[in-house]
Amino acid sequence: MRIRSSLVVLAWLAVLLTAPAAAQDATPTALAPDPALCTLNPLTPEDLQRIADSMATPAPTSTPITGNIVLPDGEELFTSEREELEKDIRRAIACVNTGEPLKALAAYTDAWIAQFLVAQGGLDDELIAGLQVNRDLLPDQYLQLLSFGDGARMSESRVAMVVVGDDPVDDREPQSRLFVMEEVRPGRYLIDEVVPIES
Repeated sequence: MRIRSSLVVLAWLAVLLTAPAAAQDATPTALAPDPALCTLNPLTPEDLQRIADSMATPAPTSTPITGNIVLPDGEELFTSEREELEKDIRRAIACVNTGEPLKALAAYTDAWIAQFLVAQGGLDDELIAGLQVNRDLLPDQYLQLLSFGDGARMSESRVAMVVVGDDPVDDREPQSRLFVMEEVRPGRYLIDEVVPIES
């Protein structure tokens, strides 16, 4: 079944951004990133078409992490890297809290968006129209960012960090995921993968 409304798109993105487990060595953060923190320009239909036209075979879906959280092998983050990464994750959640799907998608890499488009059955006028319909979220509907956990540099351009978040509109407990971020330019990270963590 195709995604046909911005409401469903935002709910889908919310699920990705918020599977139960506690982050290790968590650092407290602000509860709900304000939409004003989203400084990214929204994607355009032309951006989506460019990504769709350049799509390669999508990568396999990530296997959920079970049991203890173990980060992929990697180097410890410098303090400056960690601060920038936390800022960009906070900004990504703020973009979802705008209620604008095209702003939310701007926080993801082209590779992730390509997989998203494949999951929706490909890009067409109906999907583009659905992504352009914005939803006015109230503050009590904003995704909440509860804490940041362990982080590591996985490669020259990819880093990973455990993030605990909560969606106040559902009745689930706060949940944790491993965010894999791509450094698309110095000091600017976008979401490249979100791996569920199962208890």
